[in-house]
Amino acid sequence: MIAAVKQAVGIPVIGNGDIRTPEDAAAMVAQTGCDGVMIGRAAPANPWIFRQIAQYTATGSYERATADDRYRLIRTYFSMLLEEAEASQALPKDARMGETAGKMKQFASWFTHGVPGGAKLRAAIYHARTGTEVLCQVDAFFAAGQESCGETGPGPDSADQLGFPEAVLICD
Repeated sequence: MIAAVKQAVGIPVIGNGDIRTPEDAAAMVAQTGCDGVMIGRAAPANPWIFRQIAQYTATGSYERATADDRYRLIRTYFSMLLEEAEASQALPKDARMGETAGKMKQFASWFTHGVPGGAKLRAAIYHARTGTEVLCQVDAFFAAGQESCGETGPGPDSADQLGFPEAVLICD
């Protein structure tokens, strides 16, 4: 259908539907002649997809997100939610952001897609009661074996050293 529309009109046509990988995007363009692709559900689970499509188009290969990339994404986004909620406490009650744990739980399933052992991390996040507990669970999961949730997790150069706990995480 997209190819038929592209043939019938003289304006740019954007292909859409089931674009989950750079290969999917390339196939859509090759099969339909469309001028670009629209990314939907794949973006929250793989926000790197846009860079990956550009890399794949230019070189035929692309970098996959590492466990450390996913940790930094989750940690950064969840930290921003907590900071925004704290900053909003000075606003009138009806303008405050409120508790962030629910928003974190909503995004946990997207952000943990592709994380080895991600189901255990999601379970730990879903059982957390506050945003701070959620962050603690994220840190503990990616630190794999850290005794204290007060640590910040692995550094940016430690992707090869990340392990994933087999036990359900508990954060005291």
